[in-house]
Amino acid sequence: MAEVFEKDQGALAPRGAEGTTRVTSSEEPATNPAPARMHQAYKAGADAALELLQETGSLHRALDPETNRKLVRRIDRHIMPLICIIYFLQYIDKTAISYASVTGIAESTGLKGNEFNWVASIFFFGQLAFEFPTIRLIQLFPLAKYTSVNVTLWGATLACLAACKNYAGLLVCRFFLGVLEAAVVPAWVLFTSQWYTKEEQAFRVGIWFSTCGAAQMFGGFFAYGVATHVGKDPNATLRGWQIIFLILGLLTAVMGIAFWFIMPNSPADAGFFDKEQKVSHLERIRHNEQGIGSKTFKWDQVKEALTDTMTWLYAFWIFAANVPNSIATSFGNILVKGMGYSSEESLLLVTPLGAWEVVALIGLTYGAMKTRQRLYFCIAGHIPAIVGAILMATTERVPALIGYYTSGGIPIGWTTILGLQSSNVAGSTKKVTVACIGTIAYTVGNIISPQTFQARDAPRYLPAKISICIIYVLVTIDLFVMRWVLKRRNEHREREREAQGNTHKLEENHEFLDLTDLQNKEFRYEV
Repeated sequence: MAEVFEKDQGALAPRGAEGTTRVTSSEEPATNPAPARMHQAYKAGADAALELLQETGSLHRALDPETNRKLVRRIDRHIMPLICIIYFLQYIDKTAISYASVTGIAESTGLKGNEFNWVASIFFFGQLAFEFPTIRLIQLFPLAKYTSVNVTLWGATLACLAACKNYAGLLVCRFFLGVLEAAVVPAWVLFTSQWYTKEEQAFRVGIWFSTCGAAQMFGGFFAYGVATHVGKDPNATLRGWQIIFLILGLLTAVMGIAFWFIMPNSPADAGFFDKEQKVSHLERIRHNEQGIGSKTFKWDQVKEALTDTMTWLYAFWIFAANVPNSIATSFGNILVKGMGYSSEESLLLVTPLGAWEVVALIGLTYGAMKTRQRLYFCIAGHIPAIVGAILMATTERVPALIGYYTSGGIPIGWTTILGLQSSNVAGSTKKVTVACIGTIAYTVGNIISPQTFQARDAPRYLPAKISICIIYVLVTIDLFVMRWVLKRRNEHREREREAQGNTHKLEENHEFLDLTDLQNKEFRYEV
């Protein structure tokens, strides 16, 4: 089976390994001309990092640890706060429909039967419809500017939800909200791979993804305040759900405008880096074997993404794990209310789920960064989630509520997949294609998710809870398979490299030729 996974792959030593020489001049003989010809063919669509190096020149010395630390601190200070804030807002904006469900939206707009389910689901139809166009636009336009336009427009669309008077209006706004948020996950994967090394990426993904948990906490408290101070006022001009949409939408639009002016499109045009720091950063991320992105769309990389085993292992996890996602998004409050609590109590009782998610994500991704064992730490996060799913299905009130909270360990899998897509998928077109397929899997899972909570099963929704137990076991098995495949690929490449001995020579700056992880024989996978 390893032969299937390693088709058309070679195995070379990591950069700087004993017995490996880097070619730095055309006068040096090439002992392996075929790969060299392949690399030359790709220079026309090479990474932007190669162009920057040609303009500025290489560093010509090793990057010392202190300089590296200073660069990381500078990047963390300028990049992480903004991408965390925007990711926080996209999550709370997406799940605001859950708060609206217990603050009067159904009564105000005349929703009946399973119509609320479709209002929740149609967001993901919009995301699904625009996912392929958005990956091309991400590559075609400056990354930060394109993202900024999407953020600003989705904020405006969310605010427009407050004006909806009926079922049709809600469907239209939620659909376009999905269209505009389609760029988020692919863009955030690219931002992470541009700015951080493989060793740093898992923890940084954990940090920005943990803002989903923070959003759950803040959103619950915010909605509770609106429900108690506005929802109970019979003379209020606006209903509680309208105020939620207006405030969150306008805040998001303002942050989208700020994103345009503050966020650099790539390290090449970062205003907080001088010329030497830009070159130092490229040397810092050189061993990622990925660069900072190419605008050339390559159909061969699309084909490789579609035929790569790992693409579909990632996609299966994302699809399956998001089928139960409504317990944290659209149906979270309804589910807790069904455990025997009031509408107002449910707004507060969902917040510990967010707290557990923040602790689990940051703790487990930090451990993964220190040990470089991402998938084992991910699996560890799935175990309490499986136990929690069983408690939700078999108990009521406090035990069921505890089970609801411990299910918050499942998002560690999503952060791991995003981190692996950032670290283990090389080639600009392949990376956005894999991210796109993952986001499609995510949207399909989330389209199905609200439909598992049928009105006839209220208030316990036992069939949905049983399906959650089964799915959590399946996605855990999928993680074991991922690790086995990646480990076998690395071992196969190491054996082939050892067989070559001292005969292999590396082309200078091969890391920045926009090769895929399968084309670049120097590439090693994080596990």
